[in-house]
Amino acid sequence: MKQQHRRTRLTKPPQTRAWLLCLFFAAGILAGFLARRTVKSDDLSALGGYVSEYAALTAQQPADIISVVWAYLRYPAAAFLLGFTAWGVMLLPLLCTAQGFFLSFSVHCFAASLGRGGVTLALAALGLRCLFVLPCLLVTASDSFQSAWRRAEKQKPERRDRRRLLLCLFVLLTGTVAECTLVPKLFALLLPRIA
Repeated sequence: MKQQHRRTRLTKPPQTRAWLLCLFFAAGILAGFLARRTVKSDDLSALGGYVSEYAALTAQQPADIISVVWAYLRYPAAAFLLGFTAWGVMLLPLLCTAQGFFLSFSVHCFAASLGRGGVTLALAALGLRCLFVLPCLLVTASDSFQSAWRRAEKQKPERRDRRRLLLCLFVLLTGTVAECTLVPKLFALLLPRIA
């Protein structure tokens, strides 16, 4: 009976795992929102100056391709690697929480330091990235969670669907090219309206 219960837990549909990881992501968003409230106003004004300078610099010349690739691949790659260890059962939800936290904290700091212009800059800087990274992170984390769960139960992990991984890699690399191409143009368009 215990063995059968174990099997039913493992064979839950991928949507259940994805929803669980989405809940952790949402918890990270809430934590980021609450953490922003602890930032002092002097620090926010300094951040506003830094963000404006960064946007002006990016509008003039595109960002370093290596840093953009790193920004796109770091969370999905970490999710993929955590599937090779039983520790992934605990660390994958924390990874999703961290992604939600840093995203929310950044957007709320942009908004608090620059007002509506900060929200617009945050959408330009992070919105495009989120369209590509978040679905790939959740797909990869869901597959890795299943694999890590099987390792924790001392069962042989199933082979991961390589097509999904290759599709995620293609989507992330497409997003990298789109960001290097579009974000400088978006910043050039938005900065005169914000200043």
